Amino acid sequence: DTYDTVLTAIGRQADTDKLGLDKVGVEVNPKNKRILGTYEQTKCPNVYAVGDVLDDTPELTPVAIQAGIFLARRLFGGAKEHMDYKSICTTVFTPIEYSCVGYSEDEAIEKFGPSAVEVYHREFLPLEWSMSLGRGHNFCFTKVICDKTPEENVLGMHFVGPNAGEVLQGYGVAMKQGLTFKTLTDTVGIHPTSAEELVTLAVTKSSGEDAAAGGC
Repeated sequence: DTYDTVLTAIGRQADTDKLGLDKVGVEVNPKNKRILGTYEQTKCPNVYAVGDVLDDTPELTPVAIQAGIFLARRLFGGAKEHMDYKSICTTVFTPIEYSCVGYSEDEAIEKFGPSAVEVYHREFLPLEWSMSLGRGHNFCFTKVICDKTPEENVLGMHFVGPNAGEVLQGYGVAMKQGLTFKTLTDTVGIHPTSAEELVTLAVTKSSGEDAAAGGC
């Protein structure tokens, strides 16, 4: 096969070998040397880990900063709130950006079961691309993953298109507040923008209907 872009993400290992963690009972993941813990607390109760060195957490600078703030509040301010590692917006800055927040479709199905998950999706052509001979044949895509409760709580949002990171950051705030699909689609979109594709979703993956959107 021939591709325009190939992305290689091989991961990395934490440089923890020389810290003497085994001497105090701090455990690490043997695959990547990252420290095992719950809510930043390691297996040694008075040792904490924050940031990329903590296993099974997003390796993102803003995540480390926020987790450190929450930890400091708990340790020294009497707070009880923990870092939410799931409702985090993140973006892959490829030529066509990809951004997401919350569960992927596979993660949602694994956690809640296939019968408890609904996916709304749409393929669309950004207006500015439709005016370009070089871009008019490319399409973008968005999907929203919900549970099948009467409230249709939004579990995850995904967007492939121009300025995806800018689009999803605001939706990340809504996710933190417990966004439902009704609230999402009751929101008036800004026309004509790519971001409005998220608030006008109607086609479900389970319906088998064409997810391609019409023009402006």
